[in-house]
Amino acid sequence: MLFFEPTKEEQEKVFNVFNKYKRERPKPDRNLDQFYATEETVLKRAVLLGHLPDISQKKLLFLGDDDLTSVAFALLFKAEEIMVVDIDKRILEFINMISQKENLPIKTFEHDLRNPLPKSEFKRYEIAFFDPPYTPEAINTWLIRAIESTITAGPDYKKKKPEILSRKKYFMCYGYTDRETERGLKIQKIITLLGLIIQEKIRDFNHYHGAETIGNKSDLYVLQPTPKVNIRKIDIARSQFYTGGKFMHEEKKIISYKAEENFS
Repeated sequence: MLFFEPTKEEQEKVFNVFNKYKRERPKPDRNLDQFYATEETVLKRAVLLGHLPDISQKKLLFLGDDDLTSVAFALLFKAEEIMVVDIDKRILEFINMISQKENLPIKTFEHDLRNPLPKSEFKRYEIAFFDPPYTPEAINTWLIRAIESTITAGPDYKKKKPEILSRKKYFMCYGYTDRETERGLKIQKIITLLGLIIQEKIRDFNHYHGAETIGNKSDLYVLQPTPKVNIRKIDIARSQFYTGGKFMHEEKKIISYKAEENFS
């Protein structure tokens, strides 16, 4: 059973920080399908992630984070690593600024998630959270990014052990109205074809500003990989993409803020 009811103290802490930096926050970029979630939604997400078993010993990956869920989480909880990947440099700079001023251990990585993530830097994550563009193509791509970042390290026979797969969880947001259930069915098929299972689905978990096309709300899917995941195919595709390609020579930078670095 997932827990996501924040305490009054948790709400005050997160809301105070969000209010503190609201003037500097970038405006949503509609070209990137950005519709910011409400502060209440972001807080619920953080509390849900924070109450996962052994979260302090797990690596947490955000595949896009214009809603600042990583910030809310880092204000309240700890993880072995908190990483945010986003194509929007404005969002990453904003998260870096808050991390520096509030002493939060959030790392950031600028990247277009339509392209595979570097194998050397993105592996062995246990938890992935994402609110992708609501198209079947985007859902498929973001799910593959989650898979390749969590279960593509080590021998294939070890990757598919139940005790390994059971530690991996993908939290995906996706919205459709009751009159568009065929959209939900398409996403369900993609999830199944990728070898994933829906462990839980919380209807209307997320609420947004300005997302009228989906009724300003979306569901939260809790997914887990099964032994049917074709890890080898995904891993080979990622290796071929980077070998000799333009992205092989593209310089990327992971930014990390820590207490000793900020206030020395």
